[in-house]
Amino acid sequence: MSMEPASQPPLGVAMIGYAFMGKAHSNAWRNVASFFDVPAFEQKVLVGRDAAAVSEAAARYGWSETATDWRTVLDRDDIHVVDICAPGWMHAEIATAALEAGKHVLLEKPLANTLAEAEAMTTAAQEARTRGVQSMVGFNYRRVPA
Repeated sequence: MSMEPASQPPLGVAMIGYAFMGKAHSNAWRNVASFFDVPAFEQKVLVGRDAAAVSEAAARYGWSETATDWRTVLDRDDIHVVDICAPGWMHAEIATAALEAGKHVLLEKPLANTLAEAEAMTTAAQEARTRGVQSMVGFNYRRVPA
């Protein structure tokens, strides 16, 4: 009888948006385990409004499947992390819904377009955190002199 802990199934990742930042984040998802000790994950779903374009991007960037409505991804039990690379005007609605659905959220900057949106998102993130749901904004160049 093995005393090793049971291995956890991989986390399912969905990414919303596939243009410039989606390409950058896809590259990061494909390579992060080469640089950091991260939990096992799968690049499950790439979401975009144009079915043909998102299918082409998914094949190029290593995503298993596609969707054209981000809301459908939030209903899935096999999606644990939502990476939001959509245009900034969409951030508040998507992030808040994802947090309420119990999904961990990685949000590309900017956080929001208004102070009211940012405050509502912060409240949603704080409430989600009480349920073990993590969230963050990708200010990856913060404090870089350039």
